[in-house]
Order: sequence, then structure tokens, then C-alpha cells
Amino acid sequence: MNRREFVQTSALGITVLLANGCSSHAGDAEMELELAPGPAAEDIRWRVLRYAVRAPNSHNTQPWLVDLRREGELDLYVDRSRLLPQTDPPARQIHISQGTFLELLTLAAAAFGYGAEVKYFPRGQYSSPEVADLPVATVVFHPDATAPRDPLFGEIPKRYTNKRNYDPTVPLTAAQVAAIQAAPGSQRFPLLMISEAQPRQTLTQICHEAMQIETSGAARNRETGQWFRFSDQEARQKRDGFSVAHNGTTGIRKWVAETFLLSRKSVDDPKGMFARLAADAVREQAHSAPAFAALVSTANTRLDQVLVGRAYARLQLAGIQAGLFMHPFSQVLEEYPEMAELQGRFKQALGVAPEHTVQMFFRIGQAQPSPHTLRRDVHSLVRSA
Repeated sequence: MNRREFVQTSALGITVLLANGCSSHAGDAEMELELAPGPAAEDIRWRVLRYAVRAPNSHNTQPWLVDLRREGELDLYVDRSRLLPQTDPPARQIHISQGTFLELLTLAAAAFGYGAEVKYFPRGQYSSPEVADLPVATVVFHPDATAPRDPLFGEIPKRYTNKRNYDPTVPLTAAQVAAIQAAPGSQRFPLLMISEAQPRQTLTQICHEAMQIETSGAARNRETGQWFRFSDQEARQKRDGFSVAHNGTTGIRKWVAETFLLSRKSVDDPKGMFARLAADAVREQAHSAPAFAALVSTANTRLDQVLVGRAYARLQLAGIQAGLFMHPFSQVLEEYPEMAELQGRFKQALGVAPEHTVQMFFRIGQAQPSPHTLRRDVHSLVRSA
């Protein structure tokens, strides 16, 4: 057995390598969000984009394009170069990511004294799995000194998805549950919360099986690998995607993972280290959750998906405000044939009707901090034609 094989084999018994880590930090949580004086700072659209780009989004693909050519307005498009056709073939998660962007954008507008009227699919709503070159929304800005500042706005710089193990011994308090349940401000998408031991155990097993199914396909692994950043240098250069550091892995553990365990050359191998550690990490993460939650819709239109995104963004901000983290498990929600049977068992475990759609499924709890994922410069989001 050579050195690499020895380290890889040993690591299989300590899957906390990717699920846990040593002490971490908040990354660029304190990154300056205000613009320097000048024309850009005077244009409300540039100001709010600095906040909107921090929205939660699938695989940190940041799948947003904005058209600013009409004064005082903003058209939001899906960046079709950032789709996930293997793991999100109908682009449902990508459209949820449009909604999270819109929510943070409108929160920022109100905080700066502007109303932001959102007109959804102004040139027509397209259906799944199509992703048409049409705006998801047009946002019209107008000064409004009476616009109330939402208390969740102040949580935007602190918001991130913490993938470390949560503390299963600390249950959510009644006040925390009430704050989360009130956050979406709408009953359109019922919020299910699961904290009992036996249902959590069932859901933990489902999460593990779902990741095993996802990583059983070489094409799916290859797609995920495209968004995985194998070093700090690569993460800083790309400013998107995710890395072992975003699981809270730091210090010597991070060095071992990046140096010996993970390789872009073998990322697509369903029996390789990347796939095995991913499945084991999800099992550890799910097992650590003191509570799970889900957002469910009776319909599954593009508009439903966008509005779910807005609701989830508010939930996550409310969680941060209440001292809680949220971490989505998207694997069991993925829509390809291999996942269908498990997805049926998942809905049954949640008590969700087969014809309804679980749009978001996530764990909630307390954890040690981990780095924020990086964001691209807002200028890279602007559509030129």
C-alpha cells in the first residue's frame, strides 16, 4: 500500500474530516457592502446588488444575470451558463435561487429608502424544464421615505449556510420555532418542522441514501466537481462554488483532505474518495441535526419556485437572528429516475401527498462558525446585451 492509499483508507474511518473541523472563522462576513462615493453609489440598483448577491443559491453557482439598461429598473434573468443539468435537470433549484436573490434585493431597497415593485415573468412564464431567455422578474425602484426597514435586513452580512455538524443536544426553543414560523409572512408554502427522535432517524437514513444515489452517477459527480474548489487559491480565483473549508474543515485536516484525499482527476468515480466522503459527510451532518424542516407547495410552477426562494431566504435570515443555522439537503429532492423511489419514501415519511412538491428540505440547529462562501463582483452579473 502506497502513502496515498494508506491515507485514503484511514480516512474512511474518520468521516468527520469533511463533516467537522477545528476552530474556524466567519470568512468575509464583515466584507464592506457600501459603495465608495460616486455615480454607482448614487444608483440604488448597484447598492442593492451588493446585498442580493449574498443570497443562498444552489451549489453557490450564483446563477443570476441582471439587465440595467432601463433607468430605475432591473431585469433579472437566469444565467444559463450556470445551470446544473445533471443534479437539477428541471432547473427547479436554480429558480428557487432567483427568489432568494429577489428577497435580499427588496430588503436592501427598503433599508435605503426605496420601494421595489417586483413584476414576475413580465414577458411570460415558461414551464419546466425549459429555461427561456426571458426575465424572471422586473424590479422597478422608486424613492419611498416611508418604506419600512425590515429587521431581517441587518442579518444579511451575517447570513451563510453552515455545513458543520450541528449540536444535537441543543433543541430549538419555543421562541426560536415561533420566529422561524413567522418569517415567511405567508401561508402559501406550509413549513413542516420535525424534531422527534424517530422521524429524524428515518430522515437521516434517507439523506444518506440520497447522497449515495447522487454520487453513483459519474456525470453527476463530474458536474459537482466543476463547482468544487480544491484549494484556497482556486476558491479566491473563481469566487463561486464550495470547498472543504465550507464544511468547517481547517488546519491539518483541511491540508490532508486537499493534499491526499481529493483529486479532480478522480472526482467522477462513483467508488472514489470524493463520492464516499460526500455520502459519509451527509450522514454525519444529518445525524447531528436537532431538527429538520421543509417547505412544500401544492403546485410547481416557475412562479412557485421563485416565491419559495423568497420564503426560504427569510427563513434563513430569521434563523441567523435567532442564533440558528440552516443547511439544505437537496439530494433527495433531485428529479431524475434513480431518485424517484427514495423520493416517494421521503414524502411518505414527511406526510406529504405524492402530487405535492417538497421545494426545500433543510436541517436547523446550532454549530461552530465556518467560512462564508465567496461571491463574485456584482459587475460580472450585469448583462451587456
